Amino acid sequence: MRIKHLKFKQFCVGTLCFFLLTGAAQGGSPVWKVSRGDRHFYLGGTIHILGKSDYPLPRAFDAAYDKSDTLVFETDIKKSRDPKFTERFMAKMVYSDNRTLKKLLTPATFRALTIFAANRNIPVDAMNQFKPGLVLVSLTLLEVERLGVGGIGVDEFFFSKAVKDGKMMHHLESLDEQISFFENMGLGNEDELIAYIIRDLESLPGLLPVIKSTWKTGDTPGLDKAILAPLKNDFPELYQSLFLERNKKWMPKIQTLAATPEVEFILVGAAHLAGEQGLLALLKTRGFTLKNQ
Repeated sequence: MRIKHLKFKQFCVGTLCFFLLTGAAQGGSPVWKVSRGDRHFYLGGTIHILGKSDYPLPRAFDAAYDKSDTLVFETDIKKSRDPKFTERFMAKMVYSDNRTLKKLLTPATFRALTIFAANRNIPVDAMNQFKPGLVLVSLTLLEVERLGVGGIGVDEFFFSKAVKDGKMMHHLESLDEQISFFENMGLGNEDELIAYIIRDLESLPGLLPVIKSTWKTGDTPGLDKAILAPLKNDFPELYQSLFLERNKKWMPKIQTLAATPEVEFILVGAAHLAGEQGLLALLKTRGFTLKNQ
């Protein structure tokens, strides 16, 4: 497996998280105007990898961008482009002791991983020292490229636009926080996580059109049913750390930004917006008014 082809630029962790999308139950856009008092900001649900045919983006993205002073991403995209970040990430994501996937996984799961990889011309030996988080990133990126969705996503698109336009930018979590998350993903539950990743990726070709339709038509309950509910039921530990913990950690930062006179456009992986503990619900409980754009 040629790691140099993996796009370690902007992460939204989770097997399907590179595609997770959302919209409003009654609206038609993955962008909201969030208001409280005389202050407001915009909140957009993003896809981190897209194909050329997915552009142009829904008009609400450009409208929110034009009305905003500052863009806020999940993490520091500029620093993530530094080759030193990839080196640091990789150093944390491979076993440096006597552990290997073959030793940690049950024979059945390792066999399933071998078959999945072989069907995609990937030698499983190349992944034997990968920690589950790197298996997740590697296989997901390779699978989406196989499906023809290997271009830049919403975050990268607007990051490049903001650089060109000289807009201010902030982020909600550090690269070190994301590295730590990947490094510890599935710790103690390696077999269950690898099995879950394989099942999810095998279902991706049929699920991807549904997800894209959900994004464009604005169906939050549909997203919750198709993506979040299965994750919550099948791998609650990942659901907790991937969504709930991070959503709650981001809220104080979002509220601080919301109190400034500047207008922010906050862009996060769209699944973070859905569900009873999603950012939209958390904002409502804190007295914000949401209007789909």
